[in-house]
Amino acid sequence: MRFTIYPWHMKSWRSAFRIAGLPGVALFFLLLGIMLQIADVTGVGAGHSDTKLLLLIRAPATLLAFLILLYRPRIAPLRVTDIRFAYAVFAILYMASTLWSAQPVSTVGKSTELLLAGLVFFEASRSENPLEKVEALRQIVLLTISAIAMITVIGFLMRIHAFVQPRAGLVSQTTAQAPFLSGNGLGYISSALILVVLAEWQARRLQARVALRELAFALVLFSVSASRTSFGILLLTILIVVFKRSKVIGTMAVGAVLLSALEFWNRIVTHLQGNESASNFETLSGRTLVWTAAVRQFERHPFFGVGGGIGGKEVIVHLQDMYAAQMSSLHNGFLEVLTGLGLVGFVIGTYMLVLATWRAWRAWETNPEYAGTYVLIVHVWMTTIMSTGVLGWMGFEVALFLCIATNADLIRRRAQMAKALAPIPAFWPQVKVEELQLH
Repeated sequence: MRFTIYPWHMKSWRSAFRIAGLPGVALFFLLLGIMLQIADVTGVGAGHSDTKLLLLIRAPATLLAFLILLYRPRIAPLRVTDIRFAYAVFAILYMASTLWSAQPVSTVGKSTELLLAGLVFFEASRSENPLEKVEALRQIVLLTISAIAMITVIGFLMRIHAFVQPRAGLVSQTTAQAPFLSGNGLGYISSALILVVLAEWQARRLQARVALRELAFALVLFSVSASRTSFGILLLTILIVVFKRSKVIGTMAVGAVLLSALEFWNRIVTHLQGNESASNFETLSGRTLVWTAAVRQFERHPFFGVGGGIGGKEVIVHLQDMYAAQMSSLHNGFLEVLTGLGLVGFVIGTYMLVLATWRAWRAWETNPEYAGTYVLIVHVWMTTIMSTGVLGWMGFEVALFLCIATNADLIRRRAQMAKALAPIPAFWPQVKVEELQLH
């Protein structure tokens, strides 16, 4: 299977679906359902999706994914020490929170998507070539998000009103968005694509000329995004990739970046702020306001929260600040899970992330051919800190996290089996001279 992020490359689509099989089709429908949703501007805040589109797109897509997985259900055996086991516990707790959720219908829908995403990878793990299937599933995720990002940028270049955001970006005065994708979302997608291509190139799975062309495509998407967080994600992860390649060069690159930041700090801050008000910029576009309110809500529901997937909504709907009340979420996955599932969910989710990070880092050393998967763990962390990431609800970041977790679990299992089956050298027992003389 040839790696590419070009959404128009039909051979890559076909080979990915052929290798992934039915789990790949189910994952594709799940991704379409969660990404092709439009905020209800007549509702209470942007966090409420349009009900009609939920019934027309998201619900049917989730149902199709469920029916596909039900056709031939096969779940690989899990160990308590697996990352996937921690994810399964997290998803089950998410579903169980329906019992005390303030919005049970929303919690049921979001927990169902998380469980189905887990089943996709549990089933792929049971096949004869599980690592290849996980690679195919990752390819489907990357091609899908790349296609959605490309449609968004095409609409922006055609100057369609709904696709143009009057907000300055890194290189332009206006930035791209879509009814189904925010400017920040475009930044998260394009930065993930750039990182995967860089890591695949570093692992020598891509030729230089091919990698440069794919990087150019991803950089075009990134150039019209509105996410300052994505720039930080990109910079940090590039430094990590360079450090993995050469610790000396990586250390020099980190030093150069720090010196440049100190030297040009005022100019950098001014450019990043753009035409945004100073108060709004200082509060990280209102994030610190809702984060403070989220902590107060957590204190009222400390152990099990108010229900999976709706913690942020319950915080935002009670805010008096009109700007913050239009936010789509708390923009922090840790606070989303803390308010939604309480301290119990927070501990499980954090453990899952830390375990995946540790094992991905170690596996990167021994299996550099999967660098394009392991590098995404940094992206997962950054999006979870500044957006919902993997701890809020189902998104493409969750699918990428499951690629990392499943790959790391399979690599670890393979290493354990190889160690157990390794031949043990036989040694003839040493016979003392006195024993020989007795005979």
